Amino acid sequence: MFYVLSVALILTGCLIFYKLLLQNETFFPLNRYVLLICLVLSFSLPFMPVPEQLSFRKANVKAALIVNEPKAAVVDVPQQKQTVKATNSTENNANNSFFKDISILKLVLWAYWLGVIVFAINFVFQLCVLLYRAYSRPVIIDGRFRIVELAGNQAPCSFANNIFINPEKYDWDTYNQIILHEKIHIQQGHSYDILIAELALVFQWFNPFGWMYRKAIEDNLEFLTDNELLASSNIEPASYQMSLVKVSAPHFPASLTTNYNQSILKKRLVMMNSKKSNVNSTWKYLFILPLFLVFIAFLNEPVAYGKNSTKVKNTGKFNLMENDGTWFATIKGDKVHIRFESDEDGKNNNSSQSFSLAELKNLPKGNEGTFSVTRDAGTMNFTGKFDNNTGMGSYKFSANEDFTSFLAKEGVSNVRAKDNLVFFMVNVKRSYVSGIKAMGYNDISKDNLIPLAALNVTPEYIKSLKAAGLTNADLSELIPLKALDVDADFIKGIKESGFTKLTAEKMITFKSQGITGEYLKNAKAADEESRAANAQTAPVKAKPDKTPRKNEREDTDEDEKLNMLITKKVMNITPDYAKSFADKGLKVTEENLVAMKSLGVTADYYTGFSALGLKVSDGNLIAMKSLGVTPDYYASFKTAGLADLTSEQIISLKSLNVAASDFSEFKKLGFKNLSVDDIISAKATGTSPVFVGSMKKKGHNYNSIEDYIKMKVLAIN
Repeated sequence: MFYVLSVALILTGCLIFYKLLLQNETFFPLNRYVLLICLVLSFSLPFMPVPEQLSFRKANVKAALIVNEPKAAVVDVPQQKQTVKATNSTENNANNSFFKDISILKLVLWAYWLGVIVFAINFVFQLCVLLYRAYSRPVIIDGRFRIVELAGNQAPCSFANNIFINPEKYDWDTYNQIILHEKIHIQQGHSYDILIAELALVFQWFNPFGWMYRKAIEDNLEFLTDNELLASSNIEPASYQMSLVKVSAPHFPASLTTNYNQSILKKRLVMMNSKKSNVNSTWKYLFILPLFLVFIAFLNEPVAYGKNSTKVKNTGKFNLMENDGTWFATIKGDKVHIRFESDEDGKNNNSSQSFSLAELKNLPKGNEGTFSVTRDAGTMNFTGKFDNNTGMGSYKFSANEDFTSFLAKEGVSNVRAKDNLVFFMVNVKRSYVSGIKAMGYNDISKDNLIPLAALNVTPEYIKSLKAAGLTNADLSELIPLKALDVDADFIKGIKESGFTKLTAEKMITFKSQGITGEYLKNAKAADEESRAANAQTAPVKAKPDKTPRKNEREDTDEDEKLNMLITKKVMNITPDYAKSFADKGLKVTEENLVAMKSLGVTADYYTGFSALGLKVSDGNLIAMKSLGVTPDYYASFKTAGLADLTSEQIISLKSLNVAASDFSEFKKLGFKNLSVDDIISAKATGTSPVFVGSMKKKGHNYNSIEDYIKMKVLAIN
């Protein structure tokens, strides 16, 4: 449920972002991809692991203690169940037990999955109806398009490569405009957008913002298609808008189709007559990145450790054991491996543990007998026999009540009677508890004590960490430190690298990400070398009037350096990666290096542009990569006659989806001195070569494209 609610929250945030900043922009193709990417990321972001430094949540210590076993699970120790004597009201007791076990969370989960099933069935049903209609009605084949003839008063729509329409309802001009409109839907694959949105609603059916998000996707597809149709055809806007009024109908087709309906007619007319967005407003789209980072930081579970966490003994399985049951054992060397099985409410639970032969007294060989293991927490009595090196029988555990009293006196909280079985299995000793207290840890809880003992976090280990400089680790941090094998030598290595602010949190993060003292030394040396090189060419900046105190400044600098080093390590940004750009003559800042790595920018990508004579900064290289600008795209403009483009102009052209062919088409219309700004202005206002050609045919012959842009703007307004 946390995952489902996280998806709902991210989806809601994306919708609010779209409604506030992007909905009124006329960059319809860009809006389409933003909406789809946000939808996909809403479902995938909750799975993304986050370094603990970048998360607002604390690492889940218990989660790292899980071993990959089918029945293993870390759960709270349940209340000990009392035995109910059999009576004549057995049936009533069973019913009461059933309803008692049903929690509100279970009811919510059942309701959620019931909704998922209902909406999934509805989705499949709609799909089947569409396919049946597409292949059972009369059809006209028009190339890749199938025009399916409808009967009755239904609005036209399209799905996949099928156009559904009743040709008897419309005059020829209106019919032709409908077909052109639906062909654009099909050519650009808009049905897939709707399918993805519908699938998302199957799992977000309860989220009203999910339904609004699907509506936003559909609306933008209609805006995009209207804009594309008017820009690439000779159809007059007034004529097309009148056709929309004729076609729109309250009889909605299936929701899996792209269609006409009255609910968005007004919006479409407004968007067609609105002023085209200025290319300078594309900065709004950049805000989606910090939005996602905030969601990741707040919702995702931080990864403080994980590579070696499987070495931790799974103590949660012992919580499921009963005090009596059956056992199966194998002797290997000086160890006896025993598997315990018990039955609780019809559920078979099993766990295993190894004991030394010295602990087991009087093993019965050949004949049935008894033997036992006694520890501080209690005694395990076995009945059965061994044949050679294998044995089986029954067991019964007897808790030591004095040990429970001892723990209470020592201040160990939340201890219950059944916990003694877990203490027995992980062999918690009185001397161990006293030793931990002697190290200054007075607030020992059961949840900390069990994994500490299972991991063998000894007082000697704690002393070694303190001696190495890690003096502030609490009990919950000692668990992952030990699980990751963070020892005194590792801490000394970090300290010798020059970073003196040693915390358990940092040691856990370093170890989990494979950051060693040697790595920090090399990274620090490379950083200083880079700073020295930049200092020789950078202008001298005036010192600020107010500077933080020396200690504060050093602490801040160290934290920033460490965070950047962690980020580089997580993203596998090696010195060779940074050097590859320096060797090509491109200076890249650390922050931009991270962005370039995340986008997959390589030195070869930069070389592709520099070889063509284009000067590109690291910031512009990031923008070009994010927009999908390739060296071939730049070369196409050089071939068309625009040889002196800047990287900023290339970014503007690509953001408006301008092709070199647009420039060539304008040249064919007689415009000889076209500039890049002319092309950008024409594309931004929808002044297409088709529009200019139609104006020329009507007698409007101008030498400058600016006159046609003015005409287009006046026509829109």
